[in-house]
Amino acid sequence: MVAAPLDSQISILSDSSPGPFEGPEKLLELWFAPSEQHVQDSNFPIRGHRRGNDKWIGLRQVAKDVWDSMLDEVQCKVLSVIEGEEVDAYLLSESSMFVWPHKLILKTCGTTTLLLGLPTLLRIASETCGFHGVWRCFYSRKTFMFPDRQKGPHKDWNQEMSFLDKIFEDSSAYTVGRMNGDHWLLYLTPPRSDVLQPYALASSSLIRPQSPSNDLADLSATLSTSASLVSSSPSFLNGPPPSVLQRQRQRPEFPSSPEHPDQTLEILMSRLHPSACASFYHPDSSPTTPYTSPLFGDDPLNGDAHALGAALTKRLGIDALLPNATVDSFLFSPCGYSSNAVLNDRYATIHVTPEVDYSYASFETNFVPTKSLQGLVMDVLKIFRPAKFSVTLFVSAEEEEDEGSGAGGGGGGGGAAGVVTPLAESSKMLATLRDLELVGYTRKDRIVYEFEGYSLVYAVFEEGKTKEETSSAAGR
Repeated sequence: MVAAPLDSQISILSDSSPGPFEGPEKLLELWFAPSEQHVQDSNFPIRGHRRGNDKWIGLRQVAKDVWDSMLDEVQCKVLSVIEGEEVDAYLLSESSMFVWPHKLILKTCGTTTLLLGLPTLLRIASETCGFHGVWRCFYSRKTFMFPDRQKGPHKDWNQEMSFLDKIFEDSSAYTVGRMNGDHWLLYLTPPRSDVLQPYALASSSLIRPQSPSNDLADLSATLSTSASLVSSSPSFLNGPPPSVLQRQRQRPEFPSSPEHPDQTLEILMSRLHPSACASFYHPDSSPTTPYTSPLFGDDPLNGDAHALGAALTKRLGIDALLPNATVDSFLFSPCGYSSNAVLNDRYATIHVTPEVDYSYASFETNFVPTKSLQGLVMDVLKIFRPAKFSVTLFVSAEEEEDEGSGAGGGGGGGGAAGVVTPLAESSKMLATLRDLELVGYTRKDRIVYEFEGYSLVYAVFEEGKTKEETSSAAGR
């Protein structure tokens, strides 16, 4: 299993305005069903034209050129693809996309317009895959370093929430962390058979392809969930469109939690050490090279970006973070690095913006660490050496159904005696992060949330001695 590079098909993109590159990503995660098994059991249609595997179902049947139409609206391109056993990993010009049969993760950095692609994404899921509803939605991002450079609804968190609320119902939005400092923004819906607004699919079918130059007010008006406005469209003169009727007739009932324990670890790092930053420059560039915009594809300055990325991945030990995974890496010119990894249904992704004055790196995975959570976090920190970082851990909060689990069950925290279940391992990770202490860093914040179906721990660390290190030094 190897990544299929698409360099020869990629044109060069440049940020629309000069200046620093925005490292912190926008992250959208859409679940159309709780698991791949639910997609199979619900007999969703096979309408995609993707070649190479007649067993692809759900979102994985969507061909790359169809995803391209959505990503054009987001303002990014596909560089290469890993076709995994259970998940496809798309390495993008600005971050990554991961596609399972039942869910999708889209993560984009820079001044990309992620939310502008959402109506088209829903239309693809409906028309190609037969998904006429959404089971759960998550959208999150760190505070931007340069918010004034963002486009469309991404200029302001309130605009992003308003945009999403025109599509989803029963949502909740949170500011996690200090309002007068770095914080993390989260929008999510509860697990339901369908969390779309009643006419969200119908209105999305009326929207023309979006670009950052489109008037956001016009888009918001078109996205109206008002039945009267939608039905006044010429497309509705002969009654509701098929998408509305199908959605009314075909609403499979799904459970309120994922079939398998789900967890996501995200480490967002800033102020990387200059020596760490230097590693992520193209061989023909250096930290003193004036920055314009990332180059990729067939540009002569780029060389073999995948080969350079693979060599860097091995040299820095990034591949050792996720043993046995298939890794796809890319080194940009003049600087910047992206990497995807997959193993079975697990994924990981790393993105680096190494300019010293506004350096940033992110690490995200749903892998269960082969050693401890603390060990994995420390291994990541050794590579990037950030002066400040945040850690978020989402863990599904489903109940263990095994009669031998829980108090008195003798299972050591889950399952039968001597057996560590995935749920028990996720719960252990959650408890570890709550009390996490890291050598060389001081914890500045620790916040715990309990959502419907998930628990979240958010922690912020800065360079400095822990209480234990300070006490030890004082005792000498």
